[in-house]
Amino acid sequence: MKRAEILLAFSLLVSAKALGDDTFSVVPFEFDPFGTHLVAAEWREGIGCPTNAKTAPFLPPDFSTVGSGSYTDPACPTGDSSDKRNQGLLLAKTGPTNNDASAGAVIKGVKGMTLTELGYDLRKPGANNNDPRGSHCGAGAPRFNIVSGGHTYFIACNSPPPNGDSPGVGWQRLRWGGATPLLAFSNDGGCTDPNNPCTIPGSVDRLSIVFDEGQDTGPDNFGLAVLDNIDVNGTLVGRGPGKPEEADRDEGDGEDNEHNHFQFHDSPSRPESSSVSFHDPSKGMKVQSVNGAQSVSYSGACVTFVGDALVNEEPGYLLTFAACDLSLLGLGGIGNLAVTITGPATFLYQKNTTLISGGVKLHPH
Repeated sequence: MKRAEILLAFSLLVSAKALGDDTFSVVPFEFDPFGTHLVAAEWREGIGCPTNAKTAPFLPPDFSTVGSGSYTDPACPTGDSSDKRNQGLLLAKTGPTNNDASAGAVIKGVKGMTLTELGYDLRKPGANNNDPRGSHCGAGAPRFNIVSGGHTYFIACNSPPPNGDSPGVGWQRLRWGGATPLLAFSNDGGCTDPNNPCTIPGSVDRLSIVFDEGQDTGPDNFGLAVLDNIDVNGTLVGRGPGKPEEADRDEGDGEDNEHNHFQFHDSPSRPESSSVSFHDPSKGMKVQSVNGAQSVSYSGACVTFVGDALVNEEPGYLLTFAACDLSLLGLGGIGNLAVTITGPATFLYQKNTTLISGGVKLHPH
């Protein structure tokens, strides 16, 4: 990518309002003024770099039962302690690079900082950020755009090369600066020589991450990158800004004494985002809700979720799921579940049970 093209989407940068000395947020954006629908930017659960993530491995000898465990990719032994859902930042540009559209994220809360370190975790195997496998890592994207002292600077994924690249199994932790000076390129006079990186004098006015290289750009020709644990001066943020539905989110997971396991989350303000998973190993039955919730209702310390469901991956079932938080009632114990499933040919399944592990957490209502 030519240096002149690196300036694409600088106009997207907005002033960052300070959130505190050690707090910032990473807010995705999609710049697509001509409506090409070829770029995407969002924080997604389940695609981030796992740090002490919960797992449910199948157990030998016949792998018909499930245990519990945890997993950390060696690239990210540390992460954002506030990220409870293993979020990752998905950035994509489909088609050619020569298209006036880009994805990215504005980093808010850093105005006035003096930058000493920048970085992120990149979903890419191996120990070389030029490896053609995995996320795109090019000379132009993903890149940090930095505005300071009236000049614009940039640090792309492999230009200048990172000072540190800590490999894992499926991730690499990339760092610029830190124990060495933070160097960046500039095309508008910020550096004496635009072909050689320089230090960034003064404090930050605006900071963002931009992804504007498509599927015709090497070394991977992938046009997509997944980032996590965005690093500004050693502070990591690995989650998106809070969403309105988080204020009324209910959630829970756990197991009863028959090893029936469940996981759910719901939101009355965003019923389409709600989900229930339930597994009854004695019946060989796996249940997964689909299409969100038709309704979410409350009765005291209990929430009831009604929606369509798959049973052993087959459609055509209706799920009614109720979970109660016993701690709200002061009765001791963790929680209760009630599961009713109806379906074709008068199919009926019912289960009422008490949890022995996990928990149910309802929002105040």
